[in-house]
Amino acid sequence: MSSSPTFEIFLVAIPGLEAALTDEAKACGFQGAKQVPGGVRFDGGWPEVWRANLQLRGASRVLARIGSFHAAHLAQLDKRARAFPWRTILRRDVAVSVETTCKKSKIYHSGAATQRIATAINEELGATISDDADVVIKARIENDLLTLSIDTSGGLLHKRGSKQATAKAPLRETMAALFLRQCGYTGHEPVLDPMCGSGTFIIEAAEIALGLAPGRNRRFAFEHLATFDAKAWEKMKSENLFIPPGEGTS
Repeated sequence: MSSSPTFEIFLVAIPGLEAALTDEAKACGFQGAKQVPGGVRFDGGWPEVWRANLQLRGASRVLARIGSFHAAHLAQLDKRARAFPWRTILRRDVAVSVETTCKKSKIYHSGAATQRIATAINEELGATISDDADVVIKARIENDLLTLSIDTSGGLLHKRGSKQATAKAPLRETMAALFLRQCGYTGHEPVLDPMCGSGTFIIEAAEIALGLAPGRNRRFAFEHLATFDAKAWEKMKSENLFIPPGEGTS
């Protein structure tokens, strides 16, 4: 794990809560965490991707920026997408979905760009392309620079995997956790919720007080990647399931 390559990791934040998520990332030991539009960025490797999904209460998704290249027209995009080392990250036996956005670029048709990238993955790697795949490649073309990211979380991270039922219009767990952080909650203070619906604030506060990792009960998209090491992941989970109260809230 120590030889894992490094790349940019992007934490998707709830709009308006980027600063609170930055504070949480720093408190959890993600060095170099910096607030940027839409979220938080820092450099790390796959172990940091796994730990971010496991430990961070406020992130909506964890994206791994796996590469970028210049693409000024579709033929160039097709050629460079085919040359990209997909097999070092993706598995041939796992279906993939591709989503593309274009901004201020000569390539302006996102559907055509998606088709080129998807065809390259299918023909060069052999992976099936499916709209409902567990692994999602996100391509952003801006100023003729194409950046490739993988959504390593899968489902949104507010889905902790432990709540059996919810009330109408429930507050997302990620939002509740960051609101608690903004209030200065460290896991040692009493919490009262007079408007308790499905108990999101109380449950998040209790888990923080108990030091429970929010991602302990769910699966993640990164488990379907070629970069995944099941033994290393199980070891990481066993070592990080308990977070002492206050450690991730300083």
